[in-house]
Amino acid sequence: MTEERSTTDTGSEGDPASPGPTAIGDLLGSPQRQPDRQEKKRKKKKERRRHWPALLKRFPRLFRQPPEDEPWPDDRPLVPPESLTKYRTLEADISVWTTQLEPRFRKLDHRAQNLQNQFWRQRVILIAGGLLATSLATIQAALGGGNVYLAASQAVLTGLLAGLTVLIRSRRAQQGYLSARLRAEQIKSEFFLFLARAGNYAEGDPATRLEQEVDNIEAGGLP
Repeated sequence: MTEERSTTDTGSEGDPASPGPTAIGDLLGSPQRQPDRQEKKRKKKKERRRHWPALLKRFPRLFRQPPEDEPWPDDRPLVPPESLTKYRTLEADISVWTTQLEPRFRKLDHRAQNLQNQFWRQRVILIAGGLLATSLATIQAALGGGNVYLAASQAVLTGLLAGLTVLIRSRRAQQGYLSARLRAEQIKSEFFLFLARAGNYAEGDPATRLEQEVDNIEAGGLP
């Protein structure tokens, strides 16, 4: 007779109360959500935009930027809310993210997206201005030259574009975007290390260490 093996070992994958080998991987995976109307609309819009030209596919917002401190409709949770009840052993660690780190991460994430949009908008303005200046020069050439109004308009537009180029370089939107994005991803990486008790979080007080690292990242330092 063959003996039946027990499947009730501590830490096994069948026990939802203890994090097994795949628990952290499942926790950090994409949240399982029921599709709603807004989600379906976003998917349809994204599918339509796949075939658009690159300039139109990511065309920037031209006016109002959404505030950094408020939730955005397309924000996706890094840690699914149901993880608080699904993984009881990790509940305290998960709550560190949801109560302390996620607002700080979102602020940097939103700042990065706003600066990225600002950089794209600046480039669109330069492209449109260059196209308009070229069109004026083409019309002037087609008319045989000598049109004072076209020449003056082209000169003014060219001067404005030159000044705008200098202003754009001084504002350094791309560098600001890269900095904010890097710091947001660093916060996320530190939380993953904290969750796995790896690296500097293997001993001592992991929560205090995490708080110190996040403060350092927000101040512009490296973890």
